Amino acid sequence: MSISDKNKKFSKLAALFVLLLFAIWFLSSKDMIATESHIFEVKKGSSMGSIAQELSNKGFIKSELFFTSFSKFLNANKKLKSGYYEILPGTSVWTFIDKISTGSVLSTKVTLIEGKTIKFYFNQLTNDPSIKPSGSLKEVMTSIGINEPYDGWFFPETYSFNYGESLENVLKRAHQELMKNLMVLWDQRDKGLPLKSPYEAIILASLIENETALDEEKSLISGVFIRRLNEGMRLQTDPTVIYALGDAYSPPLKKSDLRINSLYNTYRNKGLPPGAISSVGYQSLFAALHPSSNTDLYFVSKKDGSHAFAPNYEKHKENIKKYLNNN
Repeated sequence: MSISDKNKKFSKLAALFVLLLFAIWFLSSKDMIATESHIFEVKKGSSMGSIAQELSNKGFIKSELFFTSFSKFLNANKKLKSGYYEILPGTSVWTFIDKISTGSVLSTKVTLIEGKTIKFYFNQLTNDPSIKPSGSLKEVMTSIGINEPYDGWFFPETYSFNYGESLENVLKRAHQELMKNLMVLWDQRDKGLPLKSPYEAIILASLIENETALDEEKSLISGVFIRRLNEGMRLQTDPTVIYALGDAYSPPLKKSDLRINSLYNTYRNKGLPPGAISSVGYQSLFAALHPSSNTDLYFVSKKDGSHAFAPNYEKHKENIKKYLNNN
C-alpha cells in the first residue's frame, strides 16, 4: 500500500472518528435536562449566549456551545422573545429554542370566584406565583382609577394570561369586564327601579349574590329588596352585618351582632348600604335590574340552600316556625 493510499485511509478514519464524536456530542446534548416541569424566564435584552449560560448554570443543558451553535443554525438569535417558558421532561433543545424565538410563552389561568371581596382577590393574586405583584391594594386601585369603596368593581370569571402578568393588569381586565356587562344591563334595566346609578345596581346585586347561590331565586330576592326600598322598609339582610363585622365576625350571626354601628348594617339603616359587599356574577347583576313582580316582602332560609318567601309578616312567621324553629 502506497503512502498516498495510507494517507487517504487515515483521513477517512479521522473523518469517521470526528463524525462519531460529533454524533455522540449531538445525541448527548440535544435534549434538555429536566425530571419535572420548570419555569424559565427570558429577560428583556437577553442574548442566546446569556440564555445558554444561565441554562447551563441551572443544569438544564449539557453544552452551552451546542445551544448557541444550534440557535445560529436555526437563525433564531435575532428572533428572541422575552417572557416565561416551560421546560418539561423530554424537551429538546430545538423545541426550546423554537419556543423562545416564536414567543410561545407559558400561559396561566386565574379564577375569580363570585361573591368575594377585593381583599380576598388581592390576597389570592399576591400568593399566585404566576402573577407579579404591583404594590399595595390602594396603589393598585389608584392606578386602575377606582376610588373607595373598592368592592363590587371586579367581574368574577376565569381569565387567561401570560405567565408573569402583573396583578394590576389582572384586576384591570376584571374591572373592564364588569363595566362591559354593567353598562349593557343598565341600559336594558326594568323601568321604575329605585336605583339612582349603575353602582347602586352593583350594591343590590352583591346583596343578592350573598343571599343565594340559586339562579332561579335571584330575581325573587331582588323583588323583595326592591319592594322594601320602595316602601321605606329596612332591607335587614344578614350578609351586610357580616361584612360590617369583618374579621370580628364569628359564626353563627348573633342578635348582638345586628346592633353594630355601621352604615353597612341594614338592620339599623334604611336603604342600600354605601357600597357593595362583594363581587357580583352576571345572574345577580341581571336579577338586580330585573326583579320579580310578585308581592313578597320577606324570605327565610330553608337550610337547604333555598328560601321560603312570604308577602306579609304573618306568613313569614309561619315560614320561620316551619323551617327554622323546628330544626
